[in-house]
Amino acid sequence: MHTAMKNATQQAFMALLFGPSSFQPVNHYLVLNVTRENIVADTVRELLMVNSKDLKKPLRVKIFGEEAEDAGGVTKEFFMLLLREILDPKYGMFKEYEETRAIWFSEHTFEDEVHYFLIGTVCGLAIYNFTIIDIPFPLALYKKLLKEPVLLSDLKGLSPSLTNSLQSLLDYTEPDVEEVFSLTFEVTRDEFGEIKSIPLKPNGENIPVTSENRQEYVNLYVDYVFNTSVSKHFDAFREGFMKVCGGRVLELFHSHELMAVVVGNENYDWHALEEAAEYKNGYKSSDQTIRWFWEVLHDLPLADKKKFLLFLTGSDRIPIQGMKAIKVGVYLYF
Repeated sequence: MHTAMKNATQQAFMALLFGPSSFQPVNHYLVLNVTRENIVADTVRELLMVNSKDLKKPLRVKIFGEEAEDAGGVTKEFFMLLLREILDPKYGMFKEYEETRAIWFSEHTFEDEVHYFLIGTVCGLAIYNFTIIDIPFPLALYKKLLKEPVLLSDLKGLSPSLTNSLQSLLDYTEPDVEEVFSLTFEVTRDEFGEIKSIPLKPNGENIPVTSENRQEYVNLYVDYVFNTSVSKHFDAFREGFMKVCGGRVLELFHSHELMAVVVGNENYDWHALEEAAEYKNGYKSSDQTIRWFWEVLHDLPLADKKKFLLFLTGSDRIPIQGMKAIKVGVYLYF
């Protein structure tokens, strides 16, 4: 169990035994009560009422009208359903980049900042509950969370073609930059069907990009995409994330490690999965039926193995601890 989660559970137990309100029930878990029909609104309501300390307890989700006891599976489904709904393009909260299928904060949306706060909190809860979530943010998000500098190279995580265009501007060796590229210090954006020009600095629409100032232009462009244009949305997201994950422990991570904790990785080791399997109800690893099961799995093409992993865990990626952290209860299948 994660140290902070363990501490929160222990504190709840001690409060139950010795606290001034020892006759009142104390829940060892963070319990969210939601409905499938209004999962976003329900989650917002529940999280806004939660004390920050309770966010570090193990998560249990109760879906109204369903009797399933949450042993992990309901929580995984909760994350999947919630993110699928809140990331739906109909809300316009995020922009998906066609080249990479990565998402980034929309510059303009009608949604309240509380929804960005919610998604940040959900990402934090996923970390504390060892749940991989399918949220296709680029590495730049995790760099910003850890206050690492975001560079032109990070733009590749959204749009390689835009990155290459800006790099070609920097690499151009002839003196006629102004004539060839015909750029000024502004960007154009489609804002609800209306094309608008946004200066990257005061009077930018009247300042041409030249050999002397092109580095400044690229720096301001990258800063606009990742910072100034989405500052309110990102700040709300970060506030929600830090409400769960704030503290010194976060300083131990590099951005790529934090990203792997949230969305998993693809360092598959199928034999490690086999070695970590648990056998009950009389089964042993040497049983012929068990041997057939693993032989079939190992012979499957990677695409089908990933489908099996998706069925087993709710994600086709693996946790940062590796496949040994995935416990297969083989007895469930026979």
